[in-house]
Amino acid sequence: EDANSSFISIIRQNIMDVIVNCEQQQQDELQKRGGERLDETRRESGGAVASSSSSRDGNGCSFLGNVFTSKMGQTTNAVRQNWRDMRDQFSTREANGSLGDLGTFLPLLLGLSITQGLDLGTTLIFTGVYNVFTGFLFGIPMPLQPMKTIAAVALSEKPLTLNEVIAAGIFVSIIVFIVGASGMIDQFNRVTPVATISGMQLGLGLSLAKKGFTLAAYTSSSMGSLRPWFERDGLFLAITSGLIVLWTSAPKPQSVAAMTTNAKKRSLPRVPAALVLVVLGFILALSVPNATRSLKFGPTKPKLLSLNWKEAKTGIVRAGIPQLPLTMLNSVISVCAVSRELFPNHPAKPRDVATSVGLMNLMSCWFGAMPTCHGAGGLAAHYHFGARTGGAICFLGAWKVLLGILFGSSLLELLANFPESVLGVMLFSASCELMATGLRGSPKQATEASEKFVLLVTASVTVAAKSTWVGFVFGLGTHALLLARAKIEDWLNDRVACGGDDANDINAVEAKVQVATSC
Repeated sequence: EDANSSFISIIRQNIMDVIVNCEQQQQDELQKRGGERLDETRRESGGAVASSSSSRDGNGCSFLGNVFTSKMGQTTNAVRQNWRDMRDQFSTREANGSLGDLGTFLPLLLGLSITQGLDLGTTLIFTGVYNVFTGFLFGIPMPLQPMKTIAAVALSEKPLTLNEVIAAGIFVSIIVFIVGASGMIDQFNRVTPVATISGMQLGLGLSLAKKGFTLAAYTSSSMGSLRPWFERDGLFLAITSGLIVLWTSAPKPQSVAAMTTNAKKRSLPRVPAALVLVVLGFILALSVPNATRSLKFGPTKPKLLSLNWKEAKTGIVRAGIPQLPLTMLNSVISVCAVSRELFPNHPAKPRDVATSVGLMNLMSCWFGAMPTCHGAGGLAAHYHFGARTGGAICFLGAWKVLLGILFGSSLLELLANFPESVLGVMLFSASCELMATGLRGSPKQATEASEKFVLLVTASVTVAAKSTWVGFVFGLGTHALLLARAKIEDWLNDRVACGGDDANDINAVEAKVQVATSC
């Protein structure tokens, strides 16, 4: 009830601000034009009957138009500045960082394309276009990832149809768009404890690290048997890929870094690990007999999907509702926290990110494209491999659009032969960056033991329950309990300091508090 009343009060205050601004705009207009000229304008426009209401509506529209124009001007200036940054800073490092998130994107895309008949070519074109737009709008390597819960349910033992997958994605997008456009996501982000967000990042990083290690070293997700050593997609390739990533992307020890800053810097040349691994993976994929047999020139013709109520209900209940909290927390709240840590000069705003997630899926899912969102793990992955501007994402998006136009869905067989061990190594390496971001957290988190405890509880439950949402609930509950205990202790200390209470009553209250906290 308190949350609802606060939201209602915020909306009421916003409405009152608009009314006050409209009245001020009306007064300025009257002073500027004068009463006679305003009456002539009303008579010419045929508004003499309802002059008061029409002028008020006109001024309201004028105010809203000014707000829209101002917002468009700010966006245009930001896009121009982002373009200058991308143009000046683009290098092989940016191109290398653009491929950092393939370990998450490619396996789920291929799984949905093979099992559910997802349109690979259409997905490449739409996601490529969105990569370019987000690169220009945000100015940072904002990733595009599959909606993981929807993909996991679709690929489970009781799979979903393509229409059910699309219905789940559209449902999530509508809710996220409303929450973002109304500004409620900003209020939610403001009251969410930082330690809980950091714990989600740490827990998600651990989960992705496990998935990456399993993908690189084992033949199945059940971890039943190791990969053969010297086959095309074997352990030797996984170990070699891991050494390349460690040699080029791992941070230096502190003592070595201090020596290089004091003396003349001499460092080994930087090798773009992600580019090397992707090129190596495509070479190995092309080495498979008849790998290019299915390739055909030309894009895939998109088809507009039609949903019935049964498909929509099944998709929403089985995949849409479970995906919603993950999108709100990891794709909006957490990704904004990571952007503040990694890009303090260009932090992403929750309202903008939520609106972006909603719009891009509402336009693409109807054509059979994969439901996508932003993600903290993807942002950390791009950063880990060298991306620092939106140019990395624009580079990746241009290649997606080019491949989608040239080959369409005929790329499926070739991409299916890409070595999973290479993707697993890239995913494992990127997850380490996400965990490091969660551990850095805030200055308060680094000094207070209670903040560290909340972080560890959130991360542990996230890994154990395999759910970011469950981890968030446990972390938020732990934070609330510790905060309540601290307030009760402060209240007791104040009562004792005042000296107005009987010692026996205070001891009884303290005993009840200890019993409650132990329970």
